[in-house]
Amino acid sequence: MIAVILALALGIFLNMSTYGGQVWPVGSVAAIVIMGVWIKFSMDRRFEELESRFRDQGVSQNVEKEDQ
Repeated sequence: MIAVILALALGIFLNMSTYGGQVWPVGSVAAIVIMGVWIKFSMDRRFEELESRFRDQGVSQNVEKEDQ
């Protein structure tokens, strides 16, 4: 959630910047990069959790087969 607020704030403040009388959309680029990084780390974390669940589930199924 902090990443979203940071991206919005940077987008607002950096889009107000001008250089040589021309507006440069630096804030939009910064906001897109921040949100992309946040999404990547969020998805990586969720895939790691899912992978560990599958591993745990596979181990428990192997133990049950050995007990039979």
